[in-house]
Amino acid sequence: MARNILKSNNSIVIAGQRPAFTTGDRIGSDMSGAYMSAVQSVGVGFSQQRQKSKQVGSKSLAINDITRMPDVDLSISYYYTPAMLNENMLGLINDQTGIAKSAFFSGYTNEDQNFYIANHPDQGSDIIENSGIPNNNLSEVICIGNAFLTNYSLGFSIGSVPVASTSYKCSNVNIQTDASAIYDIPAINLDSGNNNNVGRVKLTQSSISGFGDYTGINRFYPPLCSPTEVNSTLQNLQIGGAPISGDAHLQSFSFDIPINRVDLFGLGSDYPYGRKVQYPLTSSVSVEFLVSGLATGEIANLITAESGYDFNIEVVDTGEDFTHTFSFSDLKLESSAYNMAVNNQMTYSLSFSHEITN
Repeated sequence: MARNILKSNNSIVIAGQRPAFTTGDRIGSDMSGAYMSAVQSVGVGFSQQRQKSKQVGSKSLAINDITRMPDVDLSISYYYTPAMLNENMLGLINDQTGIAKSAFFSGYTNEDQNFYIANHPDQGSDIIENSGIPNNNLSEVICIGNAFLTNYSLGFSIGSVPVASTSYKCSNVNIQTDASAIYDIPAINLDSGNNNNVGRVKLTQSSISGFGDYTGINRFYPPLCSPTEVNSTLQNLQIGGAPISGDAHLQSFSFDIPINRVDLFGLGSDYPYGRKVQYPLTSSVSVEFLVSGLATGEIANLITAESGYDFNIEVVDTGEDFTHTFSFSDLKLESSAYNMAVNNQMTYSLSFSHEITN
């Protein structure tokens, strides 16, 4: 059946190997990349930067030219899984064996990678077949090159499956069509500012399994996380107020890591030579509780001797086979707020900042 309109069941997202540029071909399940797991949304686009200038004697613009290649913006959100399948592909887990996963973001190498939004030409066909394997008819693809991570966020809340959101700044995007699903790698050689002699990638050979100790996991059917399987270890605040350790009624927990970058440009290239991370990074952590009681304390304690706080959030998948613990040390309190409406419960919202020095 021909395709009249592209729908989500016709498409899939593939993350390529790092680094993005290579002159060699990436063929085989250990080289072609991997299918991203449980993707919920994807978006890609760019906006032009122009130099505009008028001149004496005219109301019209004398110059309205593009001065360099635009940055491509990419966003991908997906259901979080304690097996950390996507996070490993994105370079956010330094350990490859699947054992010591509490070291989230430790050793982040700042390597770029490519992403592919592969599409099936038949509107009535799913990319993921009933057998749990991908359809090999990936005859057209949106290729995104040199993607650098600029933000990672993750949120847990009562009654919802946790969702992770990522965003990227990229150097190139192109559309390619090939019935054999073998495509030119879309990356730019940032040292030379071109893609001369770039290698090729065979997308149908992308990995559908996990990694390390988790090779038995099918990326299309990952173990997800229930909100009932989140265990928190928190410290009460020095300012008193609602207790947040022990049996606190935690309603939501989220954190956001913006990755500030400096684009390095030079004469002779329309592309940045690199996108350097500016350390330290300052992440934000937000929590919300139902208030069951209050403890003695005062805000003046923050001025005299401010304390830091250590939080641990342990996440267990629905089958209780895989766990992951997010550990935050020396959190600094940024805001505190109580809220209560008529015929409703009192809530206590807190936000903290956390420094990442890598």
